[in-house]
Amino acid sequence: MSFAGSSRLNRAAGKFIVAGAAAFLLLIAGCGGNGGVIVNRPSGSGNFTTASFKGQYAFSMSGKELCNGVSSFFTRAGSITADGLGNITGGVEDVNVCSGVYEITFSGGSYQVRADGRGSLSLTNSTGTTSYSITLASPAQGFIIQTDASATTSGSLRLQDPAAFSLTKIAGSYVFDVSGISATLNPLSVIGRFTADGAGGVQNGLYDSNEAGTLSGQQAFPAGASYQLDATYGSSGRGLATLAGRNFVFYIVDASRIVLLGTDFPSALVGEASAQQNLSYSVSSLSGNYVFQLGGASATGAIVSAGRFTSDGAGNLSAIVLDENSSGTVTALPGASSTISGGYTVDANALGGGTLTWTDSAAGTFTYIFYLASPTRAVFQETDSNITSDGLIFAQNAASVTASSMAGNHAFGWTGVTTDEVDATGQFSLSSTASANASGLMDFNAFSGGVQYFDVAFSGGFTLGANPAARNTLSLATNSAGFPPSTFKFSAYLVDSNTVLLVGTDSTRVLLGTTLRQP
Repeated sequence: MSFAGSSRLNRAAGKFIVAGAAAFLLLIAGCGGNGGVIVNRPSGSGNFTTASFKGQYAFSMSGKELCNGVSSFFTRAGSITADGLGNITGGVEDVNVCSGVYEITFSGGSYQVRADGRGSLSLTNSTGTTSYSITLASPAQGFIIQTDASATTSGSLRLQDPAAFSLTKIAGSYVFDVSGISATLNPLSVIGRFTADGAGGVQNGLYDSNEAGTLSGQQAFPAGASYQLDATYGSSGRGLATLAGRNFVFYIVDASRIVLLGTDFPSALVGEASAQQNLSYSVSSLSGNYVFQLGGASATGAIVSAGRFTSDGAGNLSAIVLDENSSGTVTALPGASSTISGGYTVDANALGGGTLTWTDSAAGTFTYIFYLASPTRAVFQETDSNITSDGLIFAQNAASVTASSMAGNHAFGWTGVTTDEVDATGQFSLSSTASANASGLMDFNAFSGGVQYFDVAFSGGFTLGANPAARNTLSLATNSAGFPPSTFKFSAYLVDSNTVLLVGTDSTRVLLGTTLRQP
């Protein structure tokens, strides 16, 4: 996969896991793969059909490709149109790959969705066809992974609202979170907020960047921040923006959500902006129970974490629980003989920024910054030494969750690292037994071996802890011929009975994922 006259970089920086599958979060064709939709595949339970996937969908993904035989980080975002009959009738995407940044139009494609919401998707452009697996959580959103031999990506797709494809609809305040690699190929996270005026102007822009553990501190946007719709592909919700001194292409999901992809090659960033509630934020704005999830890179490799805390609305934190997996070293806090406490601040400018800190008596101090989108949601960034990690905070409503209320069908997606990137998506059904027996099917791309596995059967259990608002567990054991026998173990933190944040607790892999209830 190359382009004449372009420089080529092996962007083999450490894997940076993009968090936020729950936030609702395609490579240039011609890199090989299975060549199209896989038909007559088995299905689990559910009520989906191919007609469930209909309309315009925005997507964003990140992953790894082979570049001159070397594993290289890349990103993509775009929009496709599905006709509800199994055909992709058009669309456009932007990719930031090892040879540069490119705008690509789709000439066609096809797809199939089975009863359990799992499906296969092919996208065709002038250079060939690439292949993907999807799992719908609903007709409006789902998970997606690439299933070609020379590349893998993971991300999300969401139904777009074409009525929002205008500058006047992108108005008001937004928080944003983008992550990936910098121009020097270091892991990079940038979070912040801005106000869009509905006419292409940006005011009150603030951001914090973390490049390989080096912090910018809160900065004002440099001059020149702006946004505009694309005159050619505006019908796909595409536009261009300059935010926090960086250049992006964006795709509008609706007036409250915008997908972002960085175009400052060789830097490669992907993420999104979401509407910020128009409030004067103070320390009382963060009050109640919250769960969080972050992913990124440390000096030793991939790092992921998830957990929960209670905020008293006066700057104090309690009931803090955390699971962290740093290159296979798993830390669960508080420890058996330790205590943990913390606090937070909210910026005096009332624009929603703040800091959060907790200290475990054995493991030490953990520090973060955040920007509130509302009193129930925030973008989140770790600021500890040599760590570049970001994600989301959600208000939690889980105290009354039971095995019975968790029963049903759930879509999931996860990404992570073994020897290199692995991505998976699928569906499982939970029974209402005390251990909530789980069974389902998934598709899996193991990049280091160039091997894709389809319809991998698994079984296991989702077990609620004594306090379901704290740590729960999910264990899934594969039982398919041809797939290496594996048990994937996670700590599970409930946003509510419909959304669960996952962090892997195996010593041989580092995984981060999300489950979403299906109708």
